Amino acid sequence: MQPYQSILVAVDFSGHSERALLRGVELAKQTGASIQVLHVMELPTYPILEDIAVLGLPGVWDAEITEQVSTQSKKRLNAMLLQSGLELEQGNLLVGIAKHEILDYSQHIAADLIVIGSHGVHGFSKRLGSTVDNVLHLATCDVLTVRLNNES
Repeated sequence: MQPYQSILVAVDFSGHSERALLRGVELAKQTGASIQVLHVMELPTYPILEDIAVLGLPGVWDAEITEQVSTQSKKRLNAMLLQSGLELEQGNLLVGIAKHEILDYSQHIAADLIVIGSHGVHGFSKRLGSTVDNVLHLATCDVLTVRLNNES
């Protein structure tokens, strides 16, 4: 079995994703793999007939709020990277649906391992189908889910 060459850590700023990042950094050090960290912003949207007709996409909820969320997300991501001893260039911030963006980005960087927290910040994930479940079942590479300590 070959050691991992490219690791993608998906973070949502929950405690689980903080542990996942620590585990990803540890694995990268052990195997000599490159590591990228991804946070996906899922912004609320509303249908605007012109946007759907022209672009086939719903409109963004509010440009000002989008900018604020983006700025705060980038600050939090940068803080996580620096705290973990990583370079800012190793962090990536995307807008979209997390499960799709994680899978697409993992293929883009040819990741052979995705590290993700076992639970995210969304309270309804058990009912609606979680990002973690989708990544586990649809990824074309290995997936490691990381739990918080003392969790059943």
